Amino acid sequence: MRTNHAEDKKRRLTLVIYAVLIGAALAFIWGNSLESIPVSREKSLGILKLVSPLIELFVGKGNVTDHLVRKLAHFCEYGFLGALLASFAVARRRAKLQSVANCLSFSLAVAVADEAIQILSNRGSQVSDVLLDFAGAAFGIMVALLAWRLIGKARNETP
Repeated sequence: MRTNHAEDKKRRLTLVIYAVLIGAALAFIWGNSLESIPVSREKSLGILKLVSPLIELFVGKGNVTDHLVRKLAHFCEYGFLGALLASFAVARRRAKLQSVANCLSFSLAVAVADEAIQILSNRGSQVSDVLLDFAGAAFGIMVALLAWRLIGKARNETP
């Protein structure tokens, strides 16, 4: 199928936007890892106060801890990264098995680098965080690909 110049330009712009968003997500993830223990803890406690009422709906009143919030943050930020990577693959029209493997591999490399950065900031690293990050990315990739598939089917079914 041949596309016109305007469609090509729009597609390239979309790819650039996704690339910038992926770069911003990486900066956010790695920037948080560079923070000192006191700064990171202060941020975490601020988020804890903000999200406690929502999380308590799922885990019960008084069961939201700093540890839980930190682990949820790992999962969510990597879920967002995974969704961006999968969306980038879809926008490139390459949502095939190899692209999914590439998204997963990239996410794992980012998670390993993230934990290495934490060593530099004297916060230490945990293999469990790498696994949690990877699980979040895999979840984000799955959700994004499912959403794109459903959107594609909906577009094809409309009269």
